This record gives sequence, C-alpha cells and structure tokens, in this order.
Amino acid sequence: MLMTIYDDRLKAKLVAVAADIAVFRGWSEKNLEETAAKVGVTYGKAKSLFPRGGIDLARFYHQLKDQEFLKKFRKVDITNLSHFEKVEVAIKMRFQAIADDKEVFRSSMSLFAMPMYQLEAINLVWSTCDLIWCEIKDISIGFDWYTKRATLVSVYLSTLLFFLGDESVDHRETEYFIIRRLQELRKLGQLKVSFIEFIQKLMTATR
Repeated sequence: MLMTIYDDRLKAKLVAVAADIAVFRGWSEKNLEETAAKVGVTYGKAKSLFPRGGIDLARFYHQLKDQEFLKKFRKVDITNLSHFEKVEVAIKMRFQAIADDKEVFRSSMSLFAMPMYQLEAINLVWSTCDLIWCEIKDISIGFDWYTKRATLVSVYLSTLLFFLGDESVDHRETEYFIIRRLQELRKLGQLKVSFIEFIQKLMTATR
C-alpha cells in the first residue's frame, strides 16, 4: 500500500517534469530518460512505472488532468442546476484544467493521433465523459447509459478541435462553443461525430 502511494506520487512528479520537456521534444522514450535524470531516479525505475515510455506518460498526464478537474468541480455547488447545466459547467472546467498547459496538451494529442494509439485516445475521452456523468449523479442504465456517454464524447471531441485553435482571451470562445453545442443537443436530442474525421482534423490541428 505504501509502495503504491509512493509510486503514484513519483509518477505524478515524473509526468510534471515530462510535460515541460514534451512541449519541445514530444512524449517519447527520450523524454522519459531525460525526465528520470532530472527527477533523480534511475531510468529502470521510471521505465517500470511507464513501461511504454511516452504514451504511458501522456496517458497518465490526461488522467492527472481528470483528477485536477474533479477536485475543483467538487467545490462547485451544482445542487440546483439541471443536468444540462451541470454538464456545461463540467465540460468548461475540464477544458480550463488544460488551458494553461495548452501546448503540452497539443503535444500529447499529436501522439494520440497516431494510428496505433487512436483507440487509446478515444478510450481516455470516454473515461473523462463517464467521469462527468458519474460525478453529476446520473443514474441511467442500459441503452441510455451508453447514449449519454457517446453523446458527451461527441461534444467533447468537437470542443477539443475548437479549443486547439482558440486564441481568444481565457479561451472564452471555447466556452461559447460548448454552450452552442449543448444547445444543439437540446434541439436534436443527439450529436454525432465521425471519429475518422476527428482524427484527420486533429492531425492538422496539432502540426
């Protein structure tokens, strides 16, 4: 148990250093080697925590951002908000979690856009959207459970593409975009996104 806690803290420390390196060199095996040296642990230890190198670093970075968002979201009083309003607040706050590290996030997306990691990317986004629904106490089951998450994934992915190109102050335009997408959802009942089209656009946005 103590070793697990230690390893989790060490992983967070390694990823924090790796993120700064990733802006210039991307998420790679070389990044892991340099990160280990800067943190003061052996490469073998770092490799045991991130066996696949860069992709595991990027994956853990995404998960840390989920937890950062969650910690802040739980401090917001959403008691009297509708489900739509709760989702709106949650998505805005999830993107706020990466706004200050936008170039770090962009570099991770460049990696996830590669064919061998695309499924992993969509699984991470699905997990984020599932986290949001669980946090706002959604009790859907069966088909509704999948539909709500798939629909939120479509909103998240389209927002992600917009966010990467947003140069407005405090990413205000991204927040307006989220509002518009959710309003469309109210009208249409369901939003869909082509994952292949998303990957193609993502590869362009991260170059």
